Amino acid sequence: MTDKEVIIVRGDCVAVGCGWSASRIIKGDSTGNTASQVVDLLFTVKHKLPSHTNLQVQVGDMVWLTDGNDESQSADAEAFGSQEAFQFFLTCLRATESTGNRVARLIIPLQKGTIVRSDIIPLRLKDAFAVDEVVSFSTPLQSFPGAPLPVETLSLPELFRASAGGILLQHSATGGESTTGKPGAVPQAFEADFENKMSLPWVIAPGPAATTTTRKRLVVVGCSYRDPSSGGWMAYVFSAARALGIDLVIVEKPGCWLERPEFAHSYEALLPAGPWWSNPPSDDMAGHIVALVRSYGKRVDGIVAFLEPLLATVSRAAAQLGLPRQPAESYAVATDKYRLGVSEGRRAFRGATAEEALRFAAAENLAYPLILKPRLGLNSEGVVRVNGAEEIRPAVDLIRKTFCKTFTMERYCEGPEVDVNVVLLDGEVLFCEIADDFPKPGDCNDDGDKGASTAAQRNFLETYIVYPSALPPPELEMLRESISATIRRLGFSSGVMHVEARVDRSSVEYRSSARGIITDLAPREEGGAAATAAAAASEPPAAWVLEINPRPPGLTASRIVESVYGIDYFGVALALAVDDGARVRALSRPFLGGAQHTGVMALVRADFDEAREEGIFDSDDICEELLARRPDLARHINRYGCLAKRGQKIPHPSSGANTFIAYFNVFSNSRREALEIAAEVKKEVRYSFR
Repeated sequence: MTDKEVIIVRGDCVAVGCGWSASRIIKGDSTGNTASQVVDLLFTVKHKLPSHTNLQVQVGDMVWLTDGNDESQSADAEAFGSQEAFQFFLTCLRATESTGNRVARLIIPLQKGTIVRSDIIPLRLKDAFAVDEVVSFSTPLQSFPGAPLPVETLSLPELFRASAGGILLQHSATGGESTTGKPGAVPQAFEADFENKMSLPWVIAPGPAATTTTRKRLVVVGCSYRDPSSGGWMAYVFSAARALGIDLVIVEKPGCWLERPEFAHSYEALLPAGPWWSNPPSDDMAGHIVALVRSYGKRVDGIVAFLEPLLATVSRAAAQLGLPRQPAESYAVATDKYRLGVSEGRRAFRGATAEEALRFAAAENLAYPLILKPRLGLNSEGVVRVNGAEEIRPAVDLIRKTFCKTFTMERYCEGPEVDVNVVLLDGEVLFCEIADDFPKPGDCNDDGDKGASTAAQRNFLETYIVYPSALPPPELEMLRESISATIRRLGFSSGVMHVEARVDRSSVEYRSSARGIITDLAPREEGGAAATAAAAASEPPAAWVLEINPRPPGLTASRIVESVYGIDYFGVALALAVDDGARVRALSRPFLGGAQHTGVMALVRADFDEAREEGIFDSDDICEELLARRPDLARHINRYGCLAKRGQKIPHPSSGANTFIAYFNVFSNSRREALEIAAEVKKEVRYSFR
């Protein structure tokens, strides 16, 4: 890497050499993957300046470059094309000064067109092998000429100006086997990971199918009750909208956290809803939304909601505004757990009182256990398993505390639970992934210490969600086909669908390991292998759909899917909302090799004295504290968040409310190791209440 070299001198008189030679072309393919030209830079500390170098160095955000001749030039953010590119360059210099040498890669797209989203390079490569830092130099909707460059004749700032982004490799990565055999060259493991993760159409060619050349304006109706600093999903909406070049107009009731000054830059306008705003929505709410949007007076390209109670109403508003939409009736059935169960052919009951439920259970001679849940609900709140008639009344009392006062009751399915996320475009499944949703308190039988004494304690709030699923391949294929068919049958042709289901008559079940450290899926033991095989032959496993949420998954699950598969569901959902099919297809392309590792989302729930109805959280960031105290665990955690702040009131766990205070996304190439680390992480979390 010495065909071309510059000497870089900074204000502290440290000199760094930066060399590069011929670039390499990574070709696209017939599926539309964007070809790229990559330039690998080798930064090396120079202990002695060349004798002819006589530079008067300025301090501040400026460096001096010399190409080995007598001429030199200053360079700043303007010369490098952007502040992001220049700051990445300075990061490379600082890293080199501390380690002696470093390797960085610049990426130049060879497809003429518009970048699919400005942060696509860090989104896909953040967790790649041996990556220290990855930065985008691109702006939203930036166009690229797509022509290869004669990099041997270009200056260093010109290389940065032509690039879409840069990657700084870890120092340890440059010592192993490389693609060229040269010292400091890029290792083969990174090359394989790079091609695996960047195999997608990340630059969209111009043409009739591409609608990405102009900014869009999207109305979002309703927002998360949590602000972004507390783990609310609006943070993902904001970041995706910025990267996609979409301006947000938000409709919410007055007094929302969006009114705080620190969030003003995240949207174009906040339209305050009037007294007509209600949850669940009134019959005339769609008309009020239409009037409010029209009063804004600017062109709107789409309207969307991510809260289940609002979906059908917003669909009706979209119809009146002539904007892209899915049928309102499809949303109405999908988000009503009673109507969904009936549409699946199950015997389900709906009611509002315990007396109604008891009469129905007796009249139909229903076999326990049964499941009771609000017809409309969020975060699995109010979902309870009842093992006998005496437990129905406390279960109904708990449901009555939620915003939905009516419930549905049906048979409890004992099969393993899964989350199935589907991206659908014009009836075609672009992407489908399945995760294991581990047993919850409500799944445990009332035997010994596994039992639970109250309806609230037998809740169905998540414990661990593991990606990808370890179900047998035939059951995974059955779920994909069955659930995709259910979604289409309800009338949906496009959307991001988060489906919670169980596998009825599954061939596997959850069992503890011999050492009792972890619980995981294992073949069923009942009746022996022969009996299990015979039962499977006569009554094969089937999908038992619990609920369909026609929106991206919540509980920060979008972040772990981004890590495991390289897909940001909120980015896909926003592109769908403005009818940008080209970007939907591109952004739904997973890593070429599928799941890059096992990912475990470990959810930490509050736990404090039952003598109080609520507790005051009395800790700082419990995630940062754990990572600092246990660096051995930190190496396996790539996403995390503390969802509670000091002084915040948290409902008691026995209330049945969502009391999550933190999450950690643990990763490993071994599923067993990932589960063991996740269990250790939850055990090691430290927090207090007052």
